[in-house]
Amino acid sequence: MLMAGAAKRCVTPPTWVPYLTSSGNGTCEPFDGVHDDLYARALVLDDGRRSIAVLSVDAVGYDNAILGPDRNFTAELRSRIAGRTGLAQEGVMLTATHSHSTPEMLGLTPFRETVGIQDWLEGHLETLATTVTEAWETRAAVRAFAGVAQVPGVARHRRILLKDGTLNRAGALPRLEEAAGSWAVDEALAVLYFEAENGEPRAVMVNFAAHPVVAMLLPPVSADYPGALTASVEAGLDGATCLFVNGACGNVNSIRVTTGFEDVSWIGRTLGKATLEEIARLKKGPPLCSTGVACETDGLELDPRPCPPLEAAERTASLSPSFENRLALRLARKLAEGPIRIEVQAMALGSLRWVALPGEVFVETGLAVKRAGAWFVTGNANGWVGYFPIHRAYEEGGYEVVAGPWSRVAPGSAERIEAVCIRLMERFAAQCV
Repeated sequence: MLMAGAAKRCVTPPTWVPYLTSSGNGTCEPFDGVHDDLYARALVLDDGRRSIAVLSVDAVGYDNAILGPDRNFTAELRSRIAGRTGLAQEGVMLTATHSHSTPEMLGLTPFRETVGIQDWLEGHLETLATTVTEAWETRAAVRAFAGVAQVPGVARHRRILLKDGTLNRAGALPRLEEAAGSWAVDEALAVLYFEAENGEPRAVMVNFAAHPVVAMLLPPVSADYPGALTASVEAGLDGATCLFVNGACGNVNSIRVTTGFEDVSWIGRTLGKATLEEIARLKKGPPLCSTGVACETDGLELDPRPCPPLEAAERTASLSPSFENRLALRLARKLAEGPIRIEVQAMALGSLRWVALPGEVFVETGLAVKRAGAWFVTGNANGWVGYFPIHRAYEEGGYEVVAGPWSRVAPGSAERIEAVCIRLMERFAAQCV
């Protein structure tokens, strides 16, 4: 018998908490109000032998060093949860929706130096742990349904290489004869739905791959389109908890960028309507018959981008404070925090498998891992170490591969990560999970 529990808690920050105003310049400013609230949503699945938890937060992401030296945000969160529940630490997934009008916890700015921020971070950490604990305590028998719908017109590839060597990043799509090759988006909306034995809706988990940047750089607090999506689904299912888990969207934007809250609502309603329609379709058929849960993790140390040692970068930036030298100094500071060690986490519910990675995964990597057996792939999970560009992107140029605190890993890293993901999928297949 599959048991599921869900919980939801508000995590809207005080408006003095800074948000990301420029990753390039490393600046952050306080919000000027609240457009819509931010939430942490947790789903716990328990098959009687093993249990897993997914915690989705309306956040841009979590630098595991955000609490300060010798501390790890994900590790401390998992420790608190494991101490209060029957969940193993490795069975907890923390994933951020990557909405940009949220607190700047990526480590790209002097966020940690804000007066009062340490106390706020400690409170935020405790709220997240409490959300998962509440989901654990509300477990009850459920039926599970899973399906995929295609939703065109929402995602837009933002690195289309043209024959003149430039990148088409926004606006109208280029004509095919202008492009140097094809480009990909992943328009699959994966829906996992749980209901009580009497048919009462309990929880939904939705995956879609598109950067939530419709409200980016706008100063009010907002969960962007994931907030509008989850609110739409929760209203349509009489208050059931809906988790949004973003996909491999490192080089895929929403079709609208910094255009305002009308577009936030439109995209959210579009994906919400598709989710509810898919659930209605699924309920006409049988539930999943195989609902055993599992979790696998694997560690990987990635090579960093070439960068001067911290002392040399400090000296160069002091003598010549150009943008390039100051950017190199910011990268050197991040790399001085220690080796780039990441966790690749995979979870399973019966034959459904998903993979979580701690950064911004390109869509090409996500599609390759799907072909290897993953139902979906999510980035910005269990930490954040920046972009994972595919190899050719380093030659093409563009923001995602400019050496800086948001682009720390050397070429070939995405391919190494992909190989680990495929190995985990093969491990699941061998175990007949």
